[in-house]
Amino acid sequence: MILLIGAPTLLIYVAILSITLVKLESAAKRNIETEMTRFAANLAARFDGEFREVKTVADTTADFLRAVPDVTIDQIFAQLEANVLQNGAIYGAAMAFEPGSFPTEMPRFSPYVYRNGNVIERMFITEEQYDWYLDPQWTWWALPKQENKGIWTEPYFDEGAGNVLMVTYSAPFYRDGEFRGVTTVDIMLDSIEAHIGRRIIGDQDFAIVSMDGHYIYRPNNQNILGETMQDRLEDSNRDDMAMLESQILSGEPGIVILPEVSLVPGQKPETRWLFHAPIESTDWVLLTGISEAEALFAVHRAGALAGLALGGALVLIIIAIWRVSLRISRPVEQLTETVHSIAMGNFDASIDDVGSQDEIGILARSVNTMSRELRSHITRLAHEQAEREKIERDLNLAREIQTGLLPKEPPVVPGFEIGGWNRPADKTGGDYFDLLTLPNQKTLFALADVTGHGVGPALIAAVFRAYLRAAALGAHDALTQVLAIVNRFICADTPVEKFVTAAIGVLDPTTHTAELASGGQAPLLFFEAATGEVHNWNAENVPFGVVDDWVFEPPRTVKFAPGDMLVLATDGFFEWMNGSHELFGTQRVIDYVRTNHALPTEKFIDGLHKAVRKHGGGTLQGDDLTIILIRRRLND
Repeated sequence: MILLIGAPTLLIYVAILSITLVKLESAAKRNIETEMTRFAANLAARFDGEFREVKTVADTTADFLRAVPDVTIDQIFAQLEANVLQNGAIYGAAMAFEPGSFPTEMPRFSPYVYRNGNVIERMFITEEQYDWYLDPQWTWWALPKQENKGIWTEPYFDEGAGNVLMVTYSAPFYRDGEFRGVTTVDIMLDSIEAHIGRRIIGDQDFAIVSMDGHYIYRPNNQNILGETMQDRLEDSNRDDMAMLESQILSGEPGIVILPEVSLVPGQKPETRWLFHAPIESTDWVLLTGISEAEALFAVHRAGALAGLALGGALVLIIIAIWRVSLRISRPVEQLTETVHSIAMGNFDASIDDVGSQDEIGILARSVNTMSRELRSHITRLAHEQAEREKIERDLNLAREIQTGLLPKEPPVVPGFEIGGWNRPADKTGGDYFDLLTLPNQKTLFALADVTGHGVGPALIAAVFRAYLRAAALGAHDALTQVLAIVNRFICADTPVEKFVTAAIGVLDPTTHTAELASGGQAPLLFFEAATGEVHNWNAENVPFGVVDDWVFEPPRTVKFAPGDMLVLATDGFFEWMNGSHELFGTQRVIDYVRTNHALPTEKFIDGLHKAVRKHGGGTLQGDDLTIILIRRRLND
């Protein structure tokens, strides 16, 4: 009779515990795969943000050279030094000119600055170092010239110039539509970990590969040149290596499980969960992972504890089946219900009265310990969520303050329609616009873009606004005098690596004219109603905060006929990319202005915003959006 009672009880107990553990392990593995894939995509997005910051330095410099082509050697070196100091990850920066496009006797003219300890060194990369113009191995010159776009190189040793292992972002610049040269920023391979990776991923190992499988970075960069991910995968002797490689380089985040493989030199071969995600702006792929033992440690530990408890229970049941059979039914039922409740998400569930020292007591205490640890983990997650919500509230408050600095309503200017709009990429942004009626009844208008976006650039934008308003209201009639005052203050009070591009003007409704000047802000679009032509003007001055004694060019005089319209917009409109990395571009904005120039200002701005979002095809807003419209009424 005792065997008839004890045996079925034991079988039920074993079955329930086994099923629960299997379900827990299966669910845990799925959750780990999902969370780690999401985590890898988040890491890749943060790496992408860091590389975009570096890329923007070269792109902005290329825009500057297109807008202000006639620069001196001293101005070139000053700009390059400012570029290096903008970001701690930047090792060096260069400008290389097409032979004959810069007035110099050097056959190869390429000013270069780089870090040497705490000192910024200057030099020229000439044929004495290497012939970057004719030798195709120097892809930082050859590829952007050939493809007419900015490119990231694969790793190389810059012997004779930087003399370190590095990767380079190179952006082409033009004059009158003709290729003139490239401007570059270099990142030393060791800096990818020291200045970027360690801040994002801590001490965890990671690697970066190009879309053709070549390593861009991995731990222990020795012998990295020419090494591919395929070389490491082939060591595992698997038949599906081509499929795994294709999955990793597909451009989609995901996970592959690699048995007995080492992806970096010196790493012990073991089964690893490898997570991959694309770094969008570079066409590179981030790889990181953990061993399967680490991933499943908690699951295996819980299974081992449960197995140990089960083994003890079996021994005790065999020795004293008659005692256990009398006491086992109720504890097993309570244990089963508690484990099931925990599996369903009730982490407050526990087993009462576990003072006994038999196998059921041991198992009950193990379950209670597991329940407490899970509850503690959930509490910690709730606390972290509360902290994130606090940060979110603070950022919302900062956004409200920044929004409060923007004009509430456009000023009423006889004979003109004026509109302005701003949307930051983050909670706060580095763009702003201003519309201010001056004591002489003229209207000051300004549109500015601080490098980067977030809280720091937002503070600089607020300071720029205060300086501009103070200078404009300080009885300074000459616009160039106002701009010079603001530039000196910005140079003195902001970090060297930050600068501001801005278009600033003064509208006189009595003469239907405006004075307009630009410091690095372009393009400036003007629709001429009589001809239907859209004029595209470049900036005539360097950005604010770059050269403190810059002498500003006389402002452009803009004459408004009825229906004429001035459009000022920041690069967030022009540089919004779709999934194929194609920019919305200046021409699409010009076409939109020509087609929709008669719309009311609010509908014009809303339509342009919808047009760039449609072009993006669901891609996230990557930069702040700001626009000002000034149009003379037709019936004036």
